[in-house]
Amino acid sequence: MTKTRYYIFSLIAFAASALIGGHFLMRTDAGHKRAGPREKITIAYSTTTDTVLAEVAQMQGFYLQEGLEAIPQKYPYGKIALQAVLEGRADFATVAETPIMFAVLNGEKLYVIATIQTSSKANAIVARKDKGILTPADLKGRTIAATLGTTSEFFMDAYLAGHGIARKNMKVVDLKAEGLSDALENGTVDAVSAFNPYLIRMQKKLGNRVITFYDEEIYTKTFNIVATQEFVRNNPGKVDKVLGALIKAEQFVSRNPAAAQKIVADFSLMDAALVREIWQDTSFLVRLDQSLVLALEEESRWAVKGGLTGNRKIPDYMDYIYLEGLQSVKPTAVRILR
Repeated sequence: MTKTRYYIFSLIAFAASALIGGHFLMRTDAGHKRAGPREKITIAYSTTTDTVLAEVAQMQGFYLQEGLEAIPQKYPYGKIALQAVLEGRADFATVAETPIMFAVLNGEKLYVIATIQTSSKANAIVARKDKGILTPADLKGRTIAATLGTTSEFFMDAYLAGHGIARKNMKVVDLKAEGLSDALENGTVDAVSAFNPYLIRMQKKLGNRVITFYDEEIYTKTFNIVATQEFVRNNPGKVDKVLGALIKAEQFVSRNPAAAQKIVADFSLMDAALVREIWQDTSFLVRLDQSLVLALEEESRWAVKGGLTGNRKIPDYMDYIYLEGLQSVKPTAVRILR
């Protein structure tokens, strides 16, 4: 063999070895920490049972495994967490679809990166029996409180409309989610539209003094992780790593529900029994479904028709959903028509 042929052969062998080694590393990297310095991100959390996968990823070190140092910011619910992102105080937020819809209608440039949780029993209307409210029809003409700009408001209108009650026939009071229970208890309002965990806490506190109206057919709540479009364009690698951590959390929750419930109870400072009760009506999957697009469109029509926004045009929500990240990390979880 000539010296030239020897060098060529050596280079080919080295290249093949590198490719095989690289392929092996890609396939076996899932449970190990990524090499290199960690990149910092800030996540604005809704400290409720709506953000199970994000909370588990934080406490189990899955962000660290993906090469991220995730700094948590805790907020009582998603609308306020989203505001932290819009004001540049956080990179990511966990939030339901209704505040996302209002933000988009107000001109904010957001991307939904993934849905991380869904439930058709996360919202309900709770009313005082001693005010004579025993059936949905008894709500007409009453004073009802909701947390406007959230799923609390949308569920209230959807439920009332489903029972032939127009919003104009109600007195609607805007309250923070954490203030709904006290308002109902002290008689300031006759009923409230609430979401978990405030809903279930209220039920436990007020017991048989109240009646709860659910409707699992009219509404399924989604909880999502979002970022500004500018952040996503500038940091696609960080987005992929966040998704990787959330998928690890999804697997952990599926295999270790009791341990995951304890993590959520500790992170959110909630009673473990309440966490277990909410858990059974909830799905914990990282995905992007067509149902999210349909929900955003439907809620936009509701907001426009009700005069809740100055925007009269329904956005194309495909411009506000970032498909590339989840497609690269877990393509089977993307089920959106394009």
